[in-house]
Amino acid sequence: MIRAVSHRAPSPASPIAVDPGNRFGRLMVREEAEPYLWRGRFSRRRWTCDCDCGGSAVVREDSLLSGHTTSCGCWRDDVVRDRATRHGARKDDRRRPEYQAWQTMLHRSQDAPVCARWRAPDGKGFRQFLADLGRRPTRAHRLVRLDPSRPFAPANCRWVKNPPRAGVPRRLITVRGRRLTLRDAAAEAGIAYATLCKRLERGWTVKAALTP
Repeated sequence: MIRAVSHRAPSPASPIAVDPGNRFGRLMVREEAEPYLWRGRFSRRRWTCDCDCGGSAVVREDSLLSGHTTSCGCWRDDVVRDRATRHGARKDDRRRPEYQAWQTMLHRSQDAPVCARWRAPDGKGFRQFLADLGRRPTRAHRLVRLDPSRPFAPANCRWVKNPPRAGVPRRLITVRGRRLTLRDAAAEAGIAYATLCKRLERGWTVKAALTP
């Protein structure tokens, strides 16, 4: 048995009664089905309906009349598909490298700020990111900030081919005239050792990297 999936899509005014041939959204009533039983003693009428997409569903009468169910579930699938593709983030069911770079950038926003334009909701941020930087030219290109001390923004980011990995620049750093290991400096500043390493890798100054 195929069950209907509920959603809140708007639907045209429903007929007062349910009869074969009546339409409810994408559903056309075909015939009455077995009633819905609750704990073996409470029943509601159910109807077998054909959907415009070619599928079918058995739907409770009250769900049809209230407009709660107006498709076999295809409407929900269309919405999910649209959310996944409306910003061009997928190709052949795989995420595009530009979308992966954009998401990685957002996940790093705690350490490296991202401009409001690229953080816009509902897929708009990614579309604007793509419009500003374009597609990644080759697999060897990576998203790079031209000035590591400035936020991710159109004027400060480029696709760069084979950018060098900075790595942790040094095992000892000078903090207020003292030479400390990275781990000791991180502990003294009250930040995670990994956070300090990442900040230095990204070109932060020692003073900025040690700021909690």
